[in-house]
Amino acid sequence: MGRLGISAPRAPLVAAAVIVVALVALGLAVSLFSAGGVTVSRADSGSEARGSDGAGEGGGSSSSPSGGGARDAGGAQALVVHVDGAVARPGVVEVSGSSPRLRDAIEAAGGLAEGADTGSLNLAEKVSDGQKVHVPTVEEAQAAAAAPAAGSAGASGAGGGQGAGAAAGSGSGGGPSSASGLVNINSATASELQTLSGVGESTANAIVRDREQNGPFSSVDDLMRVSGIGEKKLAKIRGSICV
Repeated sequence: MGRLGISAPRAPLVAAAVIVVALVALGLAVSLFSAGGVTVSRADSGSEARGSDGAGEGGGSSSSPSGGGARDAGGAQALVVHVDGAVARPGVVEVSGSSPRLRDAIEAAGGLAEGADTGSLNLAEKVSDGQKVHVPTVEEAQAAAAAPAAGSAGASGAGGGQGAGAAAGSGSGGGPSSASGLVNINSATASELQTLSGVGESTANAIVRDREQNGPFSSVDDLMRVSGIGEKKLAKIRGSICV
């Protein structure tokens, strides 16, 4: 009975010692794993270790100081990257380890948010210190893709006009010109009217002054009422104007 009474209290101590040893061994294994992978961190949270192949998260975490000059378990300099756009937690993050990639910086920012579009990004790109990364949304990506198409269509429309009328359509942004690229003599400015062949500054000002005093032109032939425009000049620009 005396021997049993002495041994019983030691059982919990032995069990506790075994647990401590196991935890120390686990911590050592995690440390060794992290040293060979990529570590990502934020200023307001701890770091997470990933294998260098990016297959997933490591089995534990290691402490990484925030701010410039931080180093990972292998002594590599931490790279500070600003990540914004369609990510869960936009902000400044730290990425360190062996060849950190763009996907690591995005993971440090909480990963992709709903509606993110990575089609324009190279997730395998190596990140550099001080780099700014913007993850666009689907809407942003669609708008960016549509912009060049719209510009190309506008250029094609302007080129579809003939002679000086085409130049006028391009310079005026389509306002005083018709869809065919013709210059509208009732809405074109003096500068835009000067793009017409043979129309100088004085004639252009006379056209503007006449329509202000006498009302808009009912037809192209009404230009004959403007001083300085005769049949020959009208015939020269007739194919480039409209009302």
